[in-house]
Amino acid sequence: MTKVLLLLSAVVMAVACFFSYQNRTTFVQTRKDYNDNTTKISLEMKALSSIESDLNNVGTQRDSMKGELEQEDERLAQSKIKLKNAQSENERTAADLASTQAETKDLKDKTTNFPAGVTLETIAEDINKLKQSVADNELKVGKLKEETTSKEKELKKEVAEQDEVTKRLEERKKMFQRNSLTSTVVAVNNDWGFVVIDGGRNQGITTDTRLIITRGSQTVGKLSIVSVENNKTVANIIHKSLHKGISVAPGDKVILESLYQ
Repeated sequence: MTKVLLLLSAVVMAVACFFSYQNRTTFVQTRKDYNDNTTKISLEMKALSSIESDLNNVGTQRDSMKGELEQEDERLAQSKIKLKNAQSENERTAADLASTQAETKDLKDKTTNFPAGVTLETIAEDINKLKQSVADNELKVGKLKEETTSKEKELKKEVAEQDEVTKRLEERKKMFQRNSLTSTVVAVNNDWGFVVIDGGRNQGITTDTRLIITRGSQTVGKLSIVSVENNKTVANIIHKSLHKGISVAPGDKVILESLYQ
């Protein structure tokens, strides 16, 4: 009877050891799966946070650029008003100068061609008065010429300032248009690791431009440009930038890595 009990005890212990080992293996595998899933979730959360930060930065920079464009438009409008006022003032000064010159010429003619009724007794006094009037008008003409020259300089300055404002505004608009780039991947060669984009020099892309591939709100990876044509760009895929388990596909969108590229 004792032998039977010992045998049964040995069987029970063996069965217990077997289930204990099996449960330990299952527990280890479950914990490993949990750690793997936790790591994947953490990576995905970091990727989503990075995408959200990039999108927020792009929106902030675009709003800032729009504000600068509005300020440049306001400055251009003010310069145009100043230019118009300067032109009006210059026209008035020129009219005054022409009137004074005509009056001076008339006075000079009177000093040489005496009108009827002038006598020898009054001629000296009249000539002195006319000469004084001529001298006064010549002085006035000199001042008007100086004023006209000053106004012309102001007008040239206003024109130069307006041209500069217009130039800066055009450059800002071109930069804004270039920074609004959104192209599409039209072909992918996974064997050679390059893509073809439906945008080129016509969208302001150069060999130094840095591009990002996106899919929806997710960043897929980055590109290194190989060649640029008018409406087509060939770029290598930077494989180390690709997110794990994601590959580039036709239809993915391409944007600038930085608005101030």
